[in-house]
Amino acid sequence: MARGIADLERSLIGSILVTPAKMADAVSAGVKSGWFENDGWSLMWSALAGFWNRGEIEGATPLNVLAEARRLAAREKESRSADALTVDAVQKAIDDAGIGPLDVSVRMLRNAAMERAAKKAVADSFKDFECYADATDVVCALRTRLDEIAAGAIEHKKISPRAVWDSLMDEYREAYRMRVDPDGPRNLKWTPGLRMPWPKMTEMMNGLKAGLHVVAARPSVGKTAFAVNLMHFWCETGTPVVFNSLDMSQREALRRYVAEKSRVSSLKAGFSPTLKDLDAMQKAVDAMSGWPLAVTEIRDVDELRTFCMIEKSAGRLGVVVVDYLQLMHARTLGREDAVEYARVSYVSDTLKRMANELQTPVVALAQLNREVTKQDAAGRLPGLSDLRGSGSIEQDAFTVAILHRDEPCAKKWAGGLGCENAKRLIPGTLDNPQYSYNLGDLDPVWWILCKAQNGPTGMLPFVSRKKYFAWMLGDHEAKSILTETGYGATKKASADNSPKFERVH
Repeated sequence: MARGIADLERSLIGSILVTPAKMADAVSAGVKSGWFENDGWSLMWSALAGFWNRGEIEGATPLNVLAEARRLAAREKESRSADALTVDAVQKAIDDAGIGPLDVSVRMLRNAAMERAAKKAVADSFKDFECYADATDVVCALRTRLDEIAAGAIEHKKISPRAVWDSLMDEYREAYRMRVDPDGPRNLKWTPGLRMPWPKMTEMMNGLKAGLHVVAARPSVGKTAFAVNLMHFWCETGTPVVFNSLDMSQREALRRYVAEKSRVSSLKAGFSPTLKDLDAMQKAVDAMSGWPLAVTEIRDVDELRTFCMIEKSAGRLGVVVVDYLQLMHARTLGREDAVEYARVSYVSDTLKRMANELQTPVVALAQLNREVTKQDAAGRLPGLSDLRGSGSIEQDAFTVAILHRDEPCAKKWAGGLGCENAKRLIPGTLDNPQYSYNLGDLDPVWWILCKAQNGPTGMLPFVSRKKYFAWMLGDHEAKSILTETGYGATKKASADNSPKFERVH
């Protein structure tokens, strides 16, 4: 963490040296020299503040600022050391300039400064116990000091509505330029959020925007494989991904990428691969080695938040995937961590705050409760109330999607019944219906969008190739087959959804 803060201090100063206009944003955010742990960067900030106060910030060249910082150090008689202030150090700061958004760097520095101030206040209060006869005075003084520290941070949490509205208008103008403007690129695939592998899903969600996005399912439905397909697409399109794998070891998680990319099943790869399979897997590994993918195994949610903030500041974070939410914990809860409701509530709230602070989508996989299996027998689809652990998940999430196997269709396929043209074959793509798969290797699964804060909900059919951890979008435009049984009061209507799964995009 200390190294991460040092990098942030250096990159913040470097960003302002490269683009002096950024000084206005840093000053408005309340940056102070006391926020910097490193004396050298603290002096550089004080020098920059001097140029700003004199209205000379445009003339603040790196060498001018460095000279001013050294004069400040001499004037303060070594209260802050300028030993580390060299031309090479300043050049390193310039090289690292802009590795992350300025607001994220400022927020992290403020948090670190608050942490140091709070620890010092607590340490000083223990010393005061030796001097004061009344412990109440010490506690009250400590509380007052902590309130002052918190007030300094809260003051800078105020936002200007006009600034937000201007940002929204910029987003709307970009949408016009990209998709409507006759002189623009007319890119109909453009979306304001992160694109999904399947255009229909991107259209329904208007892209994956900053916030907490929950994907829930019962075990063995394939939520991790679904996430692998998402991450494959994002990495291929250049979006940096942090994958926090908790449900399985990192080795097992990465094994799925090899199977999905090479189309060689893990079972075959481990027991009887052919030379052709080995070649396909080696090519897949070589291709994936260049992916902007970081795989972690961090169980403490606050530690994950710190890690992601550092990755964001370094420009190495575009989306976070957590597998899965209920396996995370928080050391700060203490004994409450043993209570699942309190733990899951804290985790989901922290993931939501992390997504909003970093302006990054966070995709958290989650478990559904066991009641889903009983409800499925009764013909009811799972919903928000079936999320396991805490009602806070549905409250905190920007979107909630549930993966649910279509059991009637799965039983039909297991019984040897397939589509009209072939008993155990399923047409592949809509443009190439001759391509086929063995029905025993497939699972029909619904993607059910139960909650969407900025749009409608809905469902999409998917076909999962279990051996290869690959997901294919079904024929969502196909019509279900409606049938009626019984008479009078016993009359029942049912829908056969298999036509939606018998073709895939």
